[in-house]
This record gives sequence, structure tokens and C-alpha cells, in this order.
Amino acid sequence: MKRAVLFLIVFLMSSTMYAREKFALVIGNGAYTGISKLGNPVNDANDMADALQSLDFTVDRVLDGDLDQMENAIIRLKNRLGVSRDSYGFFFYAGHGVQSNGDNYLIPIAADNIQSENHLRQRAVSVQTLLDNLSDAGNELNMIVLDACRDNPFGWSRSGSRGLSVADRAPAGSIIMYATSANSAADDGTGRNGLFSSQLLNNLKNLELNIQEIFNKTGEDVLRVSGGKQHPELSIRFFGAISVYLGARPASADSDKAAADKTTADKPAETNFNEPQNGMEMIFVRGGTFAMGCTPEHGSSCNRDEKPAHEATVGDFYIGKYAVTQAQWTAVMGNNLSYFDGDNMPVENMLWNEVQEFISRLNAATDMNYRLPTEAEWEYAARGGGNQRYKHSGSNIVDDVAWYEKNSEGRTHPVGSKKANELGIYDMSGNVWELVNDFYGPYIGAEWKNTEDPSYRVVRGGSWRSNPVSTRVSERDVYNPDRRRNNAGFRLAISAQGKQE
Repeated sequence: MKRAVLFLIVFLMSSTMYAREKFALVIGNGAYTGISKLGNPVNDANDMADALQSLDFTVDRVLDGDLDQMENAIIRLKNRLGVSRDSYGFFFYAGHGVQSNGDNYLIPIAADNIQSENHLRQRAVSVQTLLDNLSDAGNELNMIVLDACRDNPFGWSRSGSRGLSVADRAPAGSIIMYATSANSAADDGTGRNGLFSSQLLNNLKNLELNIQEIFNKTGEDVLRVSGGKQHPELSIRFFGAISVYLGARPASADSDKAAADKTTADKPAETNFNEPQNGMEMIFVRGGTFAMGCTPEHGSSCNRDEKPAHEATVGDFYIGKYAVTQAQWTAVMGNNLSYFDGDNMPVENMLWNEVQEFISRLNAATDMNYRLPTEAEWEYAARGGGNQRYKHSGSNIVDDVAWYEKNSEGRTHPVGSKKANELGIYDMSGNVWELVNDFYGPYIGAEWKNTEDPSYRVVRGGSWRSNPVSTRVSERDVYNPDRRRNNAGFRLAISAQGKQE
């Protein structure tokens, strides 16, 4: 029986650790200034984001975005996809698009400052630049959907072309779909969604369709609904298995699932490690060198234990996509001492030795080498791989990424319910402070001395009862290993040991 239990744990942990990651960026621009407004793109983007999330994509959405927001979101998508060769990317854009000299441009919301062809190249998003960024990510497959094939909205345009042209430098590993064929205009639709987007949304919801069938059927449906007036264009430069499915297994596999469910039901209760909520989802982080500690983007809010900022280097490692949940803790330890109750809530209220016992039992059962992250690893991952742009993990806007004193309602919340950072890691700001392996003390060269107990450890990231300053990526706090705290939890790490993606 023990062998069976251990096999199930090993299978679950290894499969979730190397599971395919799926990331999406959806942009919908409609409330333009200087050119005609569009009624449906924001609806299209919101509905597309919801559909992709139901297919287990981590989705970043930009609604009525300016140039900086669009370009930054594209870089975030590239960075996320670049972590793993096996990842899938999905980019969706609805809004105005313009071609100039054979190149396509996606128009930001402030279009009144685009008054010439030169402005277009400087103040709009080049589709070719988008494709180059996705190519640089080096991941297996990127799907690009452009519902931007409308009449040219600019009176100054010399070409006066309608719609977009087909990219002649589409990267390998890409599937690009245009709402209509080159130099043609697409119907914006009279309902909630544009004609093209409505058909794509319908087909994404059909779990019987694989990737190739989704795009092929969308083209057929648009052609049929438009009475032959709108003919989508499809460019495929992906030579992998496009017969795979984006979401859950199709209905045709229900008999297999039923058989598996019956087998699970016949097992004794102790084999419940195979339940999905007990899996440890890990994110691969490629190592590097970064400025650790309070850096200039944090302004004047640095605490003495965050200084001086100093160079730190970490190797490749994996880190938990989420903090360890109460369901995961209970599956290993057989108890749950958390103050706030909920299977998908982060575990908290535990002692240092109890965390070490959890890790020891988990490693014995899985033959893995899970551990707490080092403090440098934690901060590097929280910064999105050493990124210096954001105060909090994934944003300068604390409400986007963190549960803290002003929005938490005085409690923890389920993991993954705020936006992820650039690497697809959730809740590294707020919800619960996260325990790392280091002792609490000054950084090398700091003038202050640690007067706390030398056995105290470090927690990072702030919690549900922290102020915004305490949820910054450089913030540190002291952790008494013998004191229970209902605002402190942890996530796991594991060394890559050459298992690079």
C-alpha cells in the first residue's frame, strides 16, 4: 500500500512540476481619441480573456491601452513564455489596425498624436516587433489572433489601404489568424462581439475541437455567417502536434476518465494525495545576477534592513507557483492548524520545525528535494527574474497583485486570486508573509547590527494585514521560529540540478 501511495505522489509531483504552461495577452481598444471609436473590442477582449482562463491560461488583459501599456504587456508575455520551451502563448488584439508599406501596426488608444506615417512607426505597436518578441521567447507554440482588419481610420494615410497585410516574416512556431483576408475590412458586428471574435469564442468553448480544428472551423463559420463577404486568413508556421487540445480532455475520453475515477474511488482514503489540489505546481526560474535590496524604484521608503542594495547571483531553480495551501499541508501532515480555514487558502500559523517536518515527509514520499527558497532566490523570483521595474511583485499598483490591509477584509484569501507576476508566480506580495531559509541579519556592509535572537529567520512579501510599503519585493521581516503567526506561510523551491527547460 505504501508503494502505491508513494507512486501516486511521485507521479503527481513530477507531472505538475514539468506541466505545460500557457500564457495569454488580450488587448481590446475601443475608446479612441482622434479617430473613430469602436463598440466591441473591449467586450471581445474581456470575453476572450474569460474563455482562455477557462482553458487554464494565465491571462494578462489590457483594455483601452496606451503605447506603454501595450508594449510592456508584450514584454511580460515574452518573459513568461521564455521560461519554458514547452509553453504555449496566445495573443489576441481587437481594435484599430493600420498597414503602412506592407507592415502592420496596432493603434493605441491615444491616436490623436499619430498624424503621419512617421508617427505611426513611432507611436503604434508594430506587429512585426510583436512577432519578433514571441520568436525570441523560444517557446514551442504561439497563437496570434488579430481582429484589427477595419477601414483605415487616418485621413492623412497615403496608401488608404483597408485592413492588414499578411506578415511575410512570420516566425517558426506560430499560428497567425487575421479576422479577414489581406487588404479587406472586417465587420465590427452589431451585438456584443465583432463577427470574427464571436465565432472564435464559440469554438474555443468547444472542448471537442483541437487547436487546428478551432482555427479552421472559425474561418468556416465567419465565411458562412458573413455570406461569403468576410474570409479570414490563416498562416501556420508550426509543425508540431496542432491536433492537441488547449483545454481539458474532450468528451470522447469521458469513458477513460470514468474508469480512472472508479479506480480512485476503490482506493483507501490514504491515497488522496492524487487529488489535484495537493499537487505542487512549480515555475522554472532561469538564474542570473541582480541588485538585491531596496533599489531606486522604491523611492525613500527603504528600511535599514533592506540596505545596502547589493549584487546577488542565483542559479537556475524552481519555485512554487503558489504558496503551500492548507489542502496540501493536510495531505502530508494529517492536520491543519491554520487560523483561517479553506483548502485553497495558504497554510499559516505553523512553527519552523513543523515546516521542516512537512518538507521532510514530502521529500520522503516523493523522492524529491523540496526546500525553502533562499532569500536571494525569493526576491529574484518576486522581481520576475531580477526585474527592477516594480515595487510589488508584478505591478506598481498594489491592489493588482496583493491582498493587504485595505482590501483583505482582515483575512487571507485563496491563492492565485490576484494577478501573477512576469514569471507567472502568484501572491509574492501580500496574503501571507513567506518564510525563507535565511537567518535574519544585516546585508553585508550594513551599518546596523541585528539585536534580535540569532536564531530568528526571515519572512518576505507582506501579508493580509500589511500596509502597501510592507508588500514591496525588497521588504524583510523577522520571524520567530517558535511563535505561531496567522499571517505567515511559505512556498517551496527545488534546485534545477541541470534540468533546464
